[in-house]
Amino acid sequence: MKALSTTAFVSIACTWIASTLLVAGPVRQSSPTAPPAPQGDPVAVERFTRLCSRCHDGARITAMRRTSTEWEEVITKMIEKGATGTEQELNSVFEYLLATFGKVYVNTAPADEMMLVLGLSKKDAQAIVDYRTTNGTFAEFDALKKVPGIDVKVLEQHKDAVVF
Repeated sequence: MKALSTTAFVSIACTWIASTLLVAGPVRQSSPTAPPAPQGDPVAVERFTRLCSRCHDGARITAMRRTSTEWEEVITKMIEKGATGTEQELNSVFEYLLATFGKVYVNTAPADEMMLVLGLSKKDAQAIVDYRTTNGTFAEFDALKKVPGIDVKVLEQHKDAVVF
């Protein structure tokens, strides 16, 4: 009689588990999202894709923002490992990486670097340099936004590229 009780218990347990799984529905694994397609100057994007994606995924290269010096080091390292391209192509890739995945230390960067990385006009980038020369360094993003006459909307669009 005890064997019958165990069998009945196992049968009930299996039925309960099966009904729970049916009600819950199939478990779906979320598919990884594809990295966003590179954007920017089509010629530079093509060069980046052609020169840099031969050996590894472009998303790996652009996973983190880098300064001008850091991007130069990455490109130099890749050339040492066999990456090839004309000087014009490599410069185009460098500018693309800096403009799209760059970061800039606004307390030390020259105006032309801020123009490229932050998308600022020459006038706005120079205004930041002049302001910091006169008033000292910026402690935070809100202080940077207070520079008279600059296009704060453009600055906001590139906030993640600003470093202090």
